[in-house]
Amino acid sequence: MEWKAILDRFLPPFAEPPREKPREILYLAQESPPFFATAALSFQHALVALSLVIYLVIVGKAMALPEEQLQNFISLGIVVMALGTLLNCLTTRLSAGHLIVQVPAVLTMAVFISVVADFGLNAAAGGVLVSGVCVFLLGRFVSRLQVLFPPEVMGVLLVLLGVSLLPGGFDRSAGLVGAEVIQTDSALIAASTLASITALSVWASARIRVLAVFVGISIGLLVAAWLGQFGAPELATVASQRAFALPVGAYSLPTPSVVWGATLPLLLVVIISAVNKVGAGVVMDKMNDKHWVRADLPMIGRLLYGQGLMHILSALTGTLPTNFSSANVGLTHATGVASRRVGVGAGLLLLMVAFLPRIIEFFILLPQAVVGAILIYTAAYMIVSGIELIMSRMLNSRRRATVGFSLAVGCAVFTVPELTAFVSPQLRPILGSGLVLGVSFATVMNLLFRIGITCHGKLLLDSAHPGAQAQTFLEDCGADWGARRDVIARAGLAVGEALEALQTARVMSAPSTLEASFDEYKVILKLTYPGREFGMTSEQKIDWQALLETEDNDSEVEQAMTSIPGLLIRNWADQVDSGEREGIAWLRLQFDH
Repeated sequence: MEWKAILDRFLPPFAEPPREKPREILYLAQESPPFFATAALSFQHALVALSLVIYLVIVGKAMALPEEQLQNFISLGIVVMALGTLLNCLTTRLSAGHLIVQVPAVLTMAVFISVVADFGLNAAAGGVLVSGVCVFLLGRFVSRLQVLFPPEVMGVLLVLLGVSLLPGGFDRSAGLVGAEVIQTDSALIAASTLASITALSVWASARIRVLAVFVGISIGLLVAAWLGQFGAPELATVASQRAFALPVGAYSLPTPSVVWGATLPLLLVVIISAVNKVGAGVVMDKMNDKHWVRADLPMIGRLLYGQGLMHILSALTGTLPTNFSSANVGLTHATGVASRRVGVGAGLLLLMVAFLPRIIEFFILLPQAVVGAILIYTAAYMIVSGIELIMSRMLNSRRRATVGFSLAVGCAVFTVPELTAFVSPQLRPILGSGLVLGVSFATVMNLLFRIGITCHGKLLLDSAHPGAQAQTFLEDCGADWGARRDVIARAGLAVGEALEALQTARVMSAPSTLEASFDEYKVILKLTYPGREFGMTSEQKIDWQALLETEDNDSEVEQAMTSIPGLLIRNWADQVDSGEREGIAWLRLQFDH
C-alpha cells in the first residue's frame, strides 16, 4: 500500500473531469463516433502528420545518411510519432487522454542538426535523453514553467528559429544546393508550392486549410513532373523498394553519451518547446468543455510526462524529438470530433506506414525545391507567430530590452559568422548558434530583470479623475508583470465603471484604494473605500422587452438602469464579490489570465 500511495502522490491516476459538450463539438474525448467516421477522421489526421515527415527527411539528409540508413531514420521517427500519438490518447498516469498527434519537433531541428555535426549522433542522443528526463520531471512543476519561460522568451525562440531556417529554404528553392547560379526550374517549383500552401492557408475553409502542406506538396510535384524534375526514374526507384520492411537494419542505434556542450543547447530548446506546446493541451482541454475556466493542471502534468517519455524514446532510437501538432489540433476543431479513438486510429495508421519503405522512399525523393518552399513557409509562419507571442503581453523597458537585445545577439551571429569563428568545437553549438545564443540571452535577461518586480500594487485614487488614474496604474502594473493586454484592458474598464457607479450612488465618503495582484493565472483587483456596500454582484436577469412594453413602470425602469454598471462589470470580470464591515466597504474583481 505504501508503494501505491507514493505512486499516487507523484503520478496520480488518470481522472476524467466532468464535462459539458460545447455546441461546435460533435464528440468529446471520451465518446466514440461510428466506425466509418472514426476511420475517415483517423486517415485525415494521419495524412496531416505525414505531410510533416518532410522535416525528418531534412534532418536525415543534413546528417549525410546513406540511402538505406536514411530510410530507417525516417521510419524510426514515424514509429516514435505513432507511439506518442497512441500514448496521448490512452487513459493512464502518463497520458493526457486527448486527441493529440505527435509530429517532428521543428523547434529542435536546427539545434539537433548542429549538435550531430559537431559532436556526433551519440552526443545528440545523450542531450535528447537528458532533456526528456527533465521534461518528465517538469510535469510535477508545470505551474512554475511560465515564470521561467514567459511569452517574450518563447517569442524570441520562434523568431530566431524562423530566421535560422531561411538560408536553407532559399538555397533549396533557388536550386543553389551544389550550384552557383539560380535554377529557373527550381524557382518555379518552389514558387508554385509556396503559393499553393499560402493560398489555401488564407482563403480555404478550416477543413481544407489543415491540409495546405499536403496539397502544396502535391502541386509542387505536378509542376516538377511537368518540368521534368520528377517523373519515371523517381517512381521506378519507389517501386523497386520492398513492400514491407522493419524500420531497423542499416541504421545503427546510438549509444547516448552526455557531452555538456551538446546537451545544454538541446536541453534549453527542448524545454522551451515543451512549454510552448503545452498550449496544444490547453486548447484540447478547452475544446472539450463548454464551461472551461482554466487549464486542467493534472492533465498538463500527464501531458509532459508522456512527452518526456517520447523524448527518451527519440534518444534511444537516435531520431529527431517529436512534439504536439498544432495542425492536427486545428483539424480537430474544424471537424468537431475530439474523440481519442480517432487519435488511436491515427497512431495505428502512422505505425503501419513506418513499415512501408515505398512511402518512405517517396518522401526522400521529393524535389529539393519543394522542401525549400516548405522551409520558407515554416520560417515565415514562425517569425510572425513569435512576434505575435511577444506582443501578446504588455511591454515595459525591461521586456523591450530582453526582446530587443536577444534578437540582436541572435541575428548578429547569423549575419556575421566571423564573430564566433574563434569558438572551440566544444562550445560551437552554444556560442556559434544564433538560435541558442539568442534564446539563452533572453532567458538570463528575463530572470535578471525580474529582480525588483513585485506582483502586488496599491494606489490611493485621490485625483480628480480616479478612473483614468486607475487605468494608468493598471497599465504600469501590467507592463511590469507582462500581463496580457486584453485582460488589463478589461480590468481597466471594469474598475472605471465601478468607480463611476460608486460616485453616482454617493456611497463613498472618501477616496478609494485600489489593490492589484497577479500570479500568471489571474489578476485580482480590490477596491476599498469608507462607506457602504453598493451591490454589483446580483445576477438577477432583467426582461428589458417587458419593461419597454409596460406603462407606468418608471420605478422599475429606474431600478433596472441602476443595475447596468453591475451587468457590465460582471461581463468584464470573471468573478465579482463585495462586502462591508465596520464602515469599510470593498469590491473584489477577478480576471482569469
